[in-house]
Amino acid sequence: MGARAGAAAKVGGGVSIRIASVTAIKVTAKTPGEIDGAAVVVKVEVDNAGTATASVDSAYVNVVASDGTFAVATTAGKGVPFHGVVAPGATATGSYVFMLSHPQGRQVTVTVSHAAGTPVAQFTETVS
Repeated sequence: MGARAGAAAKVGGGVSIRIASVTAIKVTAKTPGEIDGAAVVVKVEVDNAGTATASVDSAYVNVVASDGTFAVATTAGKGVPFHGVVAPGATATGSYVFMLSHPQGRQVTVTVSHAAGTPVAQFTETVS
């Protein structure tokens, strides 16, 4: 299910997903296995216009550059993943950090599922 940049993708049950921003950053390794370098931070919004709570505990976000390069999720940076549920009438925001070389100006495809077993929303964005 694709959406234009800045647009919301409706994924059922009154839930819609929107990419708020995709921004280039530099991260510094803080734990074993991490590396310093170029990265992107993806801010995602989940809006619940439905009548039931929407779980976001198992939300999934993935980033692939237009040349097929997979961005690698990292705990370096200031990611704040989704957790809990989104109440009816509420919006939740999560941010996810991915290592990606030379991210500034690259076109990326971001896929998001707010919960296991729900439709996947797909967005094409340019890293700012």
